[in-house]
Amino acid sequence: MTIVYFVIAALALIGAGVLLWLDRTRSDQVHHQRAVWGQTHSFQFRDSDSKLRTAFHRAAMDVPDHVQVRDVAYGVYEGAEAVVFDLDETATVVAVRRPAASSVTVDLRYEDVLAPAEEDVDLLGAMGSRVMFASNLDAARRVCDRRMVALATEVPAYVEILWNEGNWALGSMPLTADPEHLDVALDTVRRFADLLRVLPPAVDPQDAPDPRDPHGPISDELADEKTESLRDKARRGRRQLDQDEIDESLPEPGQAPAPRGPAPAYGPPQGYVPRSSPLDATPRPAADRPGPAYPEPDYPAREDYPERPPRPAPMRQRRDRPGPPDLPPLNNPRDLD
Repeated sequence: MTIVYFVIAALALIGAGVLLWLDRTRSDQVHHQRAVWGQTHSFQFRDSDSKLRTAFHRAAMDVPDHVQVRDVAYGVYEGAEAVVFDLDETATVVAVRRPAASSVTVDLRYEDVLAPAEEDVDLLGAMGSRVMFASNLDAARRVCDRRMVALATEVPAYVEILWNEGNWALGSMPLTADPEHLDVALDTVRRFADLLRVLPPAVDPQDAPDPRDPHGPISDELADEKTESLRDKARRGRRQLDQDEIDESLPEPGQAPAPRGPAPAYGPPQGYVPRSSPLDATPRPAADRPGPAYPEPDYPAREDYPERPPRPAPMRQRRDRPGPPDLPPLNNPRDLD
């Protein structure tokens, strides 16, 4: 009986070794096929890439952390950066970079595939043999034209999911190394990325405004007060102090006015009475009004002034009166002797 157990264990060990050899051979063959396919598109090949595992998280990329990225072929396809890689024993993913990122996510998947696990997407509707989900239904309706319907109808069923994430448009299919399937998937994702151009671009969060910016907001939560605001506040404070001093200097009704001091260097003149509004202001009695700063002079009455004598008529020269006699010219003072 013991010999039988040893024989069974030996057979199991041999079978395990054969399976490991077959798996390694298949893996080497897949690596070789992916590298050869990448050369036809001028792509470079890499055995693994850990950065891709952290760059994408939606749809087919929503897998456990232990699933690694294998057989990466990357390069430029029709003017856009493209990457083709395998999720270890899970799926083959094709990604094409878009010109601009969008905050709206569109998920187009075959009708037999399970719904997305993300909670931020809602069902938009059926499109041919596929179903579309989106995080913003109003914005996603912009891409639902006849070109998207044609794409959803023409794409083979083995391209199960098409979605966008960040700056990329992606597609997934079962694990494969078939060059024809890779070419179809790559062209499909490129067309899908072109149709997503109508999505609104993502808006980067704006930084808090500079407190020194004169156009920034005046808010205790966002920025300090500007210099102009501080200057205006100080000016209003000085005016309020001057107004309080004037109000204190005015006598109460029924009291004699206080002796006047020297006029202030600035502010309203002496005797100024502030009023809130001319409509609700009530005139003060004459006894309560402050008197003039200087006594008025005692001018005489009009009747006490002497009458002004009448102005004489101007004298006119008669034209018939002869003028002065003609005198000889005086050339030498001695002629007068």
